Amino acid sequence: MADSRRLLVIVALFACQGPTETYRLPPPTLSLSAATRAIWPAGGAPYLEVSASLRNGTAVPIGVAIGAQCPLSVLLFPDPTGEPMGVGGDKACAPGGPTLELAPGDTTVLTRVLGADTLASFAPGMYGVNVAVTTSTALIGVWAGAVQLPLAGPP
Repeated sequence: MADSRRLLVIVALFACQGPTETYRLPPPTLSLSAATRAIWPAGGAPYLEVSASLRNGTAVPIGVAIGAQCPLSVLLFPDPTGEPMGVGGDKACAPGGPTLELAPGDTTVLTRVLGADTLASFAPGMYGVNVAVTTSTALIGVWAGAVQLPLAGPP
């Protein structure tokens, strides 16, 4: 009978213990949207401007990696359908570079220009455009649209 009570106490102790894993909410992150715009300067070659609009809708400041070591990451990929494609984790910037601190409620726009020489390196066709930014909490990627290369004449 004593062995039965000991077993019951041991089982009760283990049953009262919760899981040993800690569950955490994902870190706060920015809202991100992106767009592309073809520009035809007077007397010059056309280029593609890709912009990312960031908004810190959280209650904490968030750092965004910027600068020459970590410009706005832009990925063009052949895509005849013009459908969005994911951004891989290899686009994240190394820690320790310059950052832009966005306070709660702040917004900013980051822009990257793909010049005519860069665009000329792509075969003619439809391309999807993705944008990625590295923050102090995550790598965030978003669809920026589709573009037909070579760029057609001005609208």
